[in-house]
Amino acid sequence: MTINQPISALPAGLPDLALFTEKAAGTGSVIIYQPYLDPSQRNQLDAAAVPLDISFNTQASTREYELFRIVHQHHDAIGLGDDMFWGLLSSKFEMKSVTSFPSFVTEAEKARAEGADAYVYNPLIGHAAIYSNVWEHSLLGGHPGMEPIFLHLQKLGYPIAPPQDKTVFVFCNYFCGNRKFWSGYFAFCERILESLEDEARLGTPAGTAYAGVAHYSRDASAKMRPFVIERLLGLYIQHAAASGLKIAAFVPTVADFEWKFGARLGRMLHGLFAAKEAFLQSRDQALLTAWQEGRQPLIKQPHLIWGADDPPAWMPRGQFAVGRELMRSYAPQASSAIPVPQQPAQASPRIEQPLRTALQPFAGGWPAHKDRHCIWIVTPDSYNHSHAFDEVALGLQGAFEELGGSAPIVRDMNAFAGRAPIIYGGNLLPAEIVGHLPKDSVVINLEQVSEESIWINSRYTSILKSLPVLDYSPRNRENLAAKGIDHAGVLEIGYSRCLSQIEHAPVKDIDVLFYGSLNERRHHILKTLEQGGLKIAHLFNVYGAERDAAIARAKIVINIHHYASGVFEIVRISYLLANRVCVLTEGDIRDPDIQPFIGGVAIEPYDKMIERCHGLIADAAERDSIAANGFAAMQSRSQAEMLMSVMKAGT
Repeated sequence: MTINQPISALPAGLPDLALFTEKAAGTGSVIIYQPYLDPSQRNQLDAAAVPLDISFNTQASTREYELFRIVHQHHDAIGLGDDMFWGLLSSKFEMKSVTSFPSFVTEAEKARAEGADAYVYNPLIGHAAIYSNVWEHSLLGGHPGMEPIFLHLQKLGYPIAPPQDKTVFVFCNYFCGNRKFWSGYFAFCERILESLEDEARLGTPAGTAYAGVAHYSRDASAKMRPFVIERLLGLYIQHAAASGLKIAAFVPTVADFEWKFGARLGRMLHGLFAAKEAFLQSRDQALLTAWQEGRQPLIKQPHLIWGADDPPAWMPRGQFAVGRELMRSYAPQASSAIPVPQQPAQASPRIEQPLRTALQPFAGGWPAHKDRHCIWIVTPDSYNHSHAFDEVALGLQGAFEELGGSAPIVRDMNAFAGRAPIIYGGNLLPAEIVGHLPKDSVVINLEQVSEESIWINSRYTSILKSLPVLDYSPRNRENLAAKGIDHAGVLEIGYSRCLSQIEHAPVKDIDVLFYGSLNERRHHILKTLEQGGLKIAHLFNVYGAERDAAIARAKIVINIHHYASGVFEIVRISYLLANRVCVLTEGDIRDPDIQPFIGGVAIEPYDKMIERCHGLIADAAERDSIAANGFAAMQSRSQAEMLMSVMKAGT
């Protein structure tokens, strides 16, 4: 089915007006369809639902939206009343939700009786607690690659950056409404989808993303289009509410959060949800700050919340009592079920603090360590951002090899092969890991040590206190010492020949490349540069060859701090300098961390970056000079010499 085209033939078996009238008599004029793919699935549907055979709707680029259009056209054909509420709930509703199907119908009846035009239900309550809006979820890993679509929607004048409250933060298409609601919804979506279809035909970044894959972990063939449509509902509600559309929404309680996530995490998430809602009502900055600080650890490691919010197919359906009151236990098992013996909970082993003399990195020097280690990039399941360590790990591996030693890069403890790990990403490890590692393991800390950092927490500092540590910065080491980690050495980021691996494109068709997550201060600069006529490329959650290909095409790579108080990102910038890239970075030339690179990096304060960027684009000779000086500065920082210096300190 294509956009803005009538449906040529409706599927057989759709109910007639008489059946709707009969159904509506028992449900307060609320009609809810439930879809199924084959007859064996019909027994999973609720008795109050209208079954809908969707075996015709299995394309990778289509989901609920096409079904909505079919049903809407059928309702037009049979003359369904304008005030009748209708919607479509997946058979998975009671797996994802915290209430029952009948409860949804009851709440929709109530909303209709009180004059609402629609009732919306977001089952992903944990997502609503930790993400500002549904677009941020995709930006931070939900569906990587959607960023060009964000920018296109913003060009069309739609506000995708503001936080969304309970009425507009909605996933999964669990909603129902009257004709006014549905007619406005289709008109709104069709305008945007037609624009994106045009972009796809033109092959623009937004169109390519829209027509491309969704990067959906549960269906590799799924296209991005349905996930864009899913997010348009909140935009439509924001848009239509300003014109008088009335929306009622499900509001989860603390009991709902506890039932879904357990008591501890559930209460934490409910507190975040409540703080976010309170801020949106009051605009009290203290509430916003509390929410931002509280959510940071969770958006860094969201997978527990993702899994509980949107459980896999093996998860039992929820067991519900009357209405929204939830049973806190599963139904009794059948007599044939095999009982699982319960093991007593064991306390985590207490981590003993080793003697300080045992915490010297590379004790015994080079002869004892030249072939003793592997380089472990800690890589949790589905956590793509561990690839941010790839280049620094490669540089260290190259240093070992240049000195005549070896240190293979691994991503799994099972690949240590008897070697002691040099660890990148130790902040992602549980504290108990220390008891399972060789005593001559070394943690390389690349996290900025400050009170603002969510990673410098009691768990990570307990690891740093228990193992030999090397820090990337002398200044950072001083901050570690202030936290009682006074045994850390320093191994700065240096150059190895293997890092120079990008072959620059003969024609650079990207003016400015930025890679990293977007926030308002970053987006402002990129948007202003684009409006000024420059060709901008933005990557997020993209590493390795794909990122390098974009770097090769870019005249400038721009580095903008995430926060105004940010520090020089040497880990990111060092790889660019090793590949003769012209880098424009936000910073202060008086910063001691930047001093070694003066002349090899264009450095400007935030409010001067746009002007400097235009100047660099207009001056190819200056760009080439900066790139050459940056490479020379990086090349002078031999990683092998730095490593040997640390080894000698261990003798």
